[in-house]
Amino acid sequence: MRQSKLLATQLQKRDPDAWTALLRDHMEVENLVVTAVSTHPLPPRTKNSRRMTRYVLELAGHSDPISFIGRHIEAVEAAFYRDFALRLPHLTPGCIFLHQAEANGSGWAVLDDVPNDIDPGRWAVADVSAILEKLAYLHATFIDQADDLTSAGLPLRLDRTAYPWSTLVSQQAVYFEEGPAAILSEHALTQAGQLAPLFLQAANGLVVMRDLGGWPGILGESHLTAVADLLDDPVPLLEPLRQLPPTLLHGDPNNHHWRVTAFEDQRLTGWQTAAVGPGICDLVSFIEQFGLLENREQGGGFKTRPLWPVNEETIIDTYLLALSHRLGSRINTRALRQAIPAARCLYVLTNWFPHFATWFDEMPNKFTWQKVNRMAPSEFADTPLHGFMQLRPYLSGVFERFILAFRSL
Repeated sequence: MRQSKLLATQLQKRDPDAWTALLRDHMEVENLVVTAVSTHPLPPRTKNSRRMTRYVLELAGHSDPISFIGRHIEAVEAAFYRDFALRLPHLTPGCIFLHQAEANGSGWAVLDDVPNDIDPGRWAVADVSAILEKLAYLHATFIDQADDLTSAGLPLRLDRTAYPWSTLVSQQAVYFEEGPAAILSEHALTQAGQLAPLFLQAANGLVVMRDLGGWPGILGESHLTAVADLLDDPVPLLEPLRQLPPTLLHGDPNNHHWRVTAFEDQRLTGWQTAAVGPGICDLVSFIEQFGLLENREQGGGFKTRPLWPVNEETIIDTYLLALSHRLGSRINTRALRQAIPAARCLYVLTNWFPHFATWFDEMPNKFTWQKVNRMAPSEFADTPLHGFMQLRPYLSGVFERFILAFRSL
């Protein structure tokens, strides 16, 4: 991968000579000539998504153009493509160019434009099985290599190192001033390690939901008490996961980051959340988001998957069998299976509760909230809660699985 700042600028400015030089170097074809370059900005999936552009290249002597994706990437994703992507040739999009202004800073990359021929809503059993095989391939490739992964700049997800108290107070001052921090004991924050900021945000979400009296049909008192117990003492949640061998995590291997081609190939994109931790966390993240599909027909947001091609047990069994096939006696699949409840509780705690305060902090009182929950989804049209309220059946399942997982810790 070439890393010249000058070349990065020329590529972004659609210079045919720069693209010619890059492709000749990458493809080792001396007579290749790029005659024209056009660009098509890609709409961001979320408001926090990094900018991406499709570069379409016309080649001399060829009727069909080829395309690549130019993507601004943060330090973690840059570290992944710089140091580890080449070890996963059957999983990641090829990275043919990476420029970083600083060794551990953000950058700009040129990636293969992997087609997404089979939308997640049309995945068959064979597609899901192949994806789980690839997920196991990722985790098996980097099993027990935490030192190499962290030294390259990837964060350790379950790091026991205590988050500095002064840093926590200064970064999350609002939670200490307005009360959510009172839910968390110093013991809990110490045990949380580097997850302490997320635990504080989860506590804030818990305060908001308790003030609203829960969420009828989704979050009852038993759910809220379970969350409070985990925030008070996270050891039963964290220790089963910390006992598992660490590996390279994608961090968010949901439907929308997978590209399934017509040639029975599966590629995983969006490595900005890469981290080091137990592979079972990726598996649970995949399961918990499997029921969500992008709602392109209505211009964005999400909808629920009407029918799962495989059930949860089949997903778990397929992944564990694939991992066992690759690692043999080096992996204890029974311990992985037993840690699934802990991984599920951690997922809900750190992925859902931090959002509740943001979503519902403007709800004036319990009365209004209860009234809102008696309304039909159609009554939320053209309101900020429209897309979210359509997901109530999905979220009901998420929190039902959560409470069952909590009871089995």
